[in-house]
Amino acid sequence: MGSPLFMLINLLLDPDVSKKVVLQMAWSQVKAIGIGKVLAALLSSLMVGVSSFIRVPQIRKLLIKSEADRIRVAKGLSLQSLSIDTLNNLVHIAFNSQHNIPFINYGESLLLGIQNALIILLTKFYRLREEGEIQNLQNLPVLEQLKVIARGLVQPIGVMIASVIFFTQIAPSNLISVLEILNIPISIIAKIPQITANYRLKTVSHLSDVVLKANVVGSLIRVYTSYTDYKTKAERNKNTIDEKILLAGYVTSSVMNSVLLGQSIVYDKLGRGKSLKERDLGEKEEEEKKKSKKNI
Repeated sequence: MGSPLFMLINLLLDPDVSKKVVLQMAWSQVKAIGIGKVLAALLSSLMVGVSSFIRVPQIRKLLIKSEADRIRVAKGLSLQSLSIDTLNNLVHIAFNSQHNIPFINYGESLLLGIQNALIILLTKFYRLREEGEIQNLQNLPVLEQLKVIARGLVQPIGVMIASVIFFTQIAPSNLISVLEILNIPISIIAKIPQITANYRLKTVSHLSDVVLKANVVGSLIRVYTSYTDYKTKAERNKNTIDEKILLAGYVTSSVMNSVLLGQSIVYDKLGRGKSLKERDLGEKEEEEKKKSKKNI
C-alpha cells in the first residue's frame, strides 16, 4: 500500500501531469480493490502511526507538576491492569508474527506495549518513592541518580526482559495460540482492577482523558479492520479462525475501554467525583481525627 501511495503523491505534485486524470485513475483502482479494503488498510496505517505517541499524555501525567502530584497519579493507576494489558500486547505480537500477519495489522500493539512498560516503571518508581524505598534524587549527581533508579526498578525490568525472551523465543506456537484465544477473558480481567480502583476513588483524573478516548476509537477501528480481513478471507473460502479470534478480542477490548471512558464521564465530566488531591486531603483529615481520639 505504501509504494502506490507515494507514487500517487509524486504524480499529484508533478506540474506536467493532469491531477484530474491521476485522481480518476486512483479512484478506479480503489473501486477495483474495494473501498472497504482500502479504507481498512488506511486505518491500519493510521493506527500504527498514531500509536507511536498515543500514551504520551498518560506518561506526561507521571512526569509533570510536583512529585506529590506524580505520586497521586501513580497511586490511582492499577499496576495489575497495566501489567496484564502489556502481557496481552506481547502475546498478540507473538501470535501475529508467528502467523505471518502483516505488521500493519498489529504494529500498534508493539508501540503501545513499549509505552505501557514505561508507564509501569514510572508508576512503580513513584510508589517506591512514597514508601521511602527510593531516596530523594534531587541532590545526587546524574550517575548516582541512575544507579539508585536501576537498583529500585531492577525487578520489574528483569520481569519485562524475561517475558519478552520467553514469548518471542521460547514459547511454542500452540501455547501462544491458546493465550491469544484467552485474550478475550484476559482483556476483561486486565481492565477490572483499574475499573475497581476508579470506582473506589470516584474519579478517573489520574488517567489521561485523551488516552481513554483514543483507546475506544482505536479498538473500534481494529474491530472494523479485523472484520474486513475476516470477510475477505471468508469470500475466498479460506480458513478464518485466526481472524475470528482477533475480531472477538478487539470487540471485547472496545467494550472494556468504553466502560473506562464511561467512568470518566460519570465521575469527572458530570462532577460527581472528588479529585485525587481532595481524596488525599480527606484521608489525612480522617487520620488526624483518629490520632486525636486516641490521644484523648
